Amino acid sequence: MDIRLLEPQSPTWIAELDRLYAQLGGADNALLFPYHFLQATFPKIGGRLAVGLIQGVATVVGFLFPRGFEQQDRTYTLRYHALSNVTPPVAQEFATKLSALLGCPPLALYTPEHTQHFAPTHQLMGSVDIGRPDATEATQIRQLQQQIWGSTPEFLYPVDMHSLEFGLGTSLVARVEGKTAGFLFGFYKFGESSLPLDWSAQFNGRLRLESQILGVLPAYRGMRLAFLLKKVQAENALQQGIQLINWTVDPLQYPNAALNFGMLGALAFDFTPDYYPFRNELNRVPASRFSLTWLANSLRVRDRLATSVRTTIVDLHRQASIPRVNDRWRTLDEAVDAPSIALEIPTNWTALQQENLDEALQWRMATDALFQRYIGRNPGQYVVTGAGVDGERRFLIAEQVQDALWERLGQT
Repeated sequence: MDIRLLEPQSPTWIAELDRLYAQLGGADNALLFPYHFLQATFPKIGGRLAVGLIQGVATVVGFLFPRGFEQQDRTYTLRYHALSNVTPPVAQEFATKLSALLGCPPLALYTPEHTQHFAPTHQLMGSVDIGRPDATEATQIRQLQQQIWGSTPEFLYPVDMHSLEFGLGTSLVARVEGKTAGFLFGFYKFGESSLPLDWSAQFNGRLRLESQILGVLPAYRGMRLAFLLKKVQAENALQQGIQLINWTVDPLQYPNAALNFGMLGALAFDFTPDYYPFRNELNRVPASRFSLTWLANSLRVRDRLATSVRTTIVDLHRQASIPRVNDRWRTLDEAVDAPSIALEIPTNWTALQQENLDEALQWRMATDALFQRYIGRNPGQYVVTGAGVDGERRFLIAEQVQDALWERLGQT
């Protein structure tokens, strides 16, 4: 068997991923990860894709998911898929040769068709029970995706990934009166991106979590389940020695901003326009995203998580000294230089996309330009640290980059 690694940097990456995704059954294969995840997020977490060829014909496919470190070497879970009828020993041969090619410790070979095991846990937080899912709850997570977002099969994640054998970085459900009301899952991630000051060393940035999806059924919103799920995620991560958690968010969703910045103390200094390739009912315009950094062991975050569920929102009607760099999507000012700025975003981004697609596109284009101008980690740029309101209008609050800001945000 010959092994071929497919590199995301290659100009043929998208075409090769398209071909393999189709060969594996695409959206009809419930054991396959969603295409948008494989294209955009899988490489970002340090995932690798390999093909095993027998007599020049692609026979097996392996998705390498970060698992951790053994001494200084990266370790992976090898998610194995056969493209044709091959005998079982081929899987082990594939894993052995791939490990040798990568120069890493033996891969944790994982075949999703095999019997998996689940180990539910329970942590009571008032009337809410947070913990790892059992087999039934793992199935319900996939169903909740459909209920919350109306997701079609190509956007759904495989149930088996919540098993002990696969080893997700985060796999949690929120139970209310015995019913699954919400969920949160994420992946281990090898830290490649640079961080301000000495944060990589200070917060052990080599191994992180990429928090992928958090969802709560509408009937249970208002119970702060999202906060509790993130709180347990942070606690579990710290128990594993992981202090950095990342995730991507639509910067125009104000409820997410209130949670992520106002309640959890996350930070945004990375922005990617049109991050995801998909379009759906909740993303009818280019899917631009912030990549958030959550310093789970920082004083700022620990204080937020220890104060129950308090939300810190800036009242811009009273904070008139903070300049606004836009008036909705119509007027933009790209020349502001101030210690803090306010960037206006839609009051209800989901409804706007349904009711006025042209205006939603104008909002996206205008704010994309502003985020590319202002948001970053270099002197003169800004870090999103908060959320703000002025009557019915909604804002992101950002602070200007300087060493003193990084030192304050990273204080432990």
